[in-house]
Amino acid sequence: MNRAAALLVLGLAGSPVAAGPPPARPLTVTPGALSIMTGQCNGRDLVVGLVNTTRKPIYADAALEADPALHLPRRLISSWLPPGYTRSVPVAVRAAPGAGTGTHHVRVSGGGTSIDVPVRVSAPPPGADLMRLAARVSASSARATGPACAAIDGKTETIWNDATGKRWPDWWQLDWDASHRVSRVEVVTTAEWGLRDWDVQVAVPNGWATVRSVRGNTAVRNVAIFAARRTKSVRIVTLAGNAVNDQSRLAEVVIR
Repeated sequence: MNRAAALLVLGLAGSPVAAGPPPARPLTVTPGALSIMTGQCNGRDLVVGLVNTTRKPIYADAALEADPALHLPRRLISSWLPPGYTRSVPVAVRAAPGAGTGTHHVRVSGGGTSIDVPVRVSAPPPGADLMRLAARVSASSARATGPACAAIDGKTETIWNDATGKRWPDWWQLDWDASHRVSRVEVVTTAEWGLRDWDVQVAVPNGWATVRSVRGNTAVRNVAIFAARRTKSVRIVTLAGNAVNDQSRLAEVVIR
């Protein structure tokens, strides 16, 4: 019996004929598990991949579900895919302050495939920095590519960017549920078209108190040090930028 005939016999008998690459799946999700902390800006991204495994263009969908403790900004992804094409879509997974800790789940389904992603949720540890302890982060406006959380994500390549170019003032604000002692606010703006003028304010019983005014700044990094205050909120009121097409650009804010 030659080799081909032997393989045919094995196949008819129900045994594997040959080990080849696994078939492509129409849906992928990475990573396979997440660990996040509670807090508006303490989430992480899942990347959903829509894969066209056919030789024809198709429309592909993925539906997302999550346990109540988790927040997803979108529940449906739809895309047209050329043959053999994969579209990767990041989806932020967050848990609000006070949300139940423990393991929760995100379920992604599409193309006949369903994937369960366990999400381990914990509270920020004692001693976490003041940005991780934020209950809310907001801004007067924000572009889709420049959300308020981008100013405290630890990445200077992402920025909060207001959506009202050439119209001032704008503001960016961080709130805590409990008061904290603050005495230092570091602002990192961009090397080109960065912030020129702004005020650093802290919340007081009857409104806001300006603790530092910065004018004529041309540096990327500026540190405001002031007499320590206990407060539940810090606000940066932006007043002018350094170029045409003026916009508010905050790459990072570090509060201590």
